[in-house]
Amino acid sequence: MTPNRIRDIWRQFSGRGTTYPHELAFLLTLPFRRLILSPEQLVDRLGLHENSRVLELGPGPGFFSVRVARSLPQGHLYLADIQIEMLRKARTRLARSGVSNASFVQASAGALPFAAGTLDVVFLVAVLGEVPDPDACVASIAQVLRSGGILSITELPGDPDALSEAEVARLACARGFERAETYPIRGGFTANFRKPAPAAPESGPPTG
Repeated sequence: MTPNRIRDIWRQFSGRGTTYPHELAFLLTLPFRRLILSPEQLVDRLGLHENSRVLELGPGPGFFSVRVARSLPQGHLYLADIQIEMLRKARTRLARSGVSNASFVQASAGALPFAAGTLDVVFLVAVLGEVPDPDACVASIAQVLRSGGILSITELPGDPDALSEAEVARLACARGFERAETYPIRGGFTANFRKPAPAAPESGPPTG
């Protein structure tokens, strides 16, 4: 690894609004993370069903992914990340755990390659603040979620990119989401938002 790349990694790791470097992915799998938010706790907050179609945006090396996928015996987990190296690490982790109901997609958070209204849940853990355009990201999520679908955003303590609960709510509500549940984490939170059903057209006066 060259000195320039080492400097780039440090800038990505310590800076605000930058993508987490894949070279440090091993830090995201350390057991101490379970003390902050375990995969089991996250699953309990997502409101999953056995056949849910779920997108994990920015999964890193898959710390939460295995448990989420196992909660979907008749459903499917999609993992989308801008870094192909992160997807490779996540694919290896899930394969070693025997997970077979997962797909891996390299994609920009602001242009998700899914058909409109096809996903039940989209979740991000310590990711939204890294996205170059968080508003475009939330808009893209709103497009691919079905009516009644859930957007779940978790921010964790110690993350230099973390957004506040107020910032997250502003972004989500500006794109038409309605606030649902909020779960506290010491120094962070999980905030769920629901995509409302389209308003029914007003009936006109009777004719004939």
